[in-house]
Amino acid sequence: FVKLEHVFDVLTSLAPRFESPYVFGAFALAQEGRDFPAAERLMQKGIAANPRSGRLAFEMGFLYYVRPGGRDLAHAAEWFERASHLPGAPANADRFAAFTRQHGGDLIVALQLWKHIHATTSNRYLRDIAEREAERIQVALAAGRRERAITRLSTPIVRTKP
Repeated sequence: FVKLEHVFDVLTSLAPRFESPYVFGAFALAQEGRDFPAAERLMQKGIAANPRSGRLAFEMGFLYYVRPGGRDLAHAAEWFERASHLPGAPANADRFAAFTRQHGGDLIVALQLWKHIHATTSNRYLRDIAEREAERIQVALAAGRRERAITRLSTPIVRTKP
């Protein structure tokens, strides 16, 4: 993995619009190479080359969400939300944004996102989830018990080589 960052830098320099090497390279660098800063740099390079890519914005959010050593929910939510407004993003980017904001403790923003999802989705199942989560947040805030709306997420396991 010593040359992994260099290999993906060269590959993405040769084909800056080809999004898959940014995604694959970033996750390989972060998970297998144990070099999150290099993974972050690679994704930033991809986003700079493809600023309207909802896919890359979403994957950047997911990179922060599964960050080795601990999730970065604030950055993950920011990127999921950004992705939800860009072409090519997964259809559930807004749900990832709401969920991540909620579980990161940003309940006011999460509440607005869940309300937006409820008002705009044609998916009955998703509308029910959005309604339930919005209600959960509202009740928790009214009772002064924010923790009732926040479920602690487990941190991905970081395995070290023996």
